[in-house]
Amino acid sequence: MYDSFSERLAYGFTGFDWWLIIVLSLVGALIIRKWPQWPAAAAIAFLVDSVAPFFFRVATGVPVDFAFDIAFSRVDERGGIVVLLRLSIYFILIAFFFWTKRRYGRN
Repeated sequence: MYDSFSERLAYGFTGFDWWLIIVLSLVGALIIRKWPQWPAAAAIAFLVDSVAPFFFRVATGVPVDFAFDIAFSRVDERGGIVVLLRLSIYFILIAFFFWTKRRYGRN
């Protein structure tokens, strides 16, 4: 009946979620030029990640009201900790990719 903390986090991410997180983090890291832009890049990536399931389901032929219910259920079913973890993962990955770009990129 009660899930453990790790099980809840593991069920919170699918393969599509990880693909989207990595791609949006790479795009965010490639777009920013200076470190102060890092929080804005993570917030925009998280915003795109939040609305992507809705548009994906609408594009595949799911009715709009049902697609909205499915997209919003990510917050309800998995709990707020997964939502905060997604934002944290965006911050960490964008910082890592941007640091790598600055460290090993052409100067």
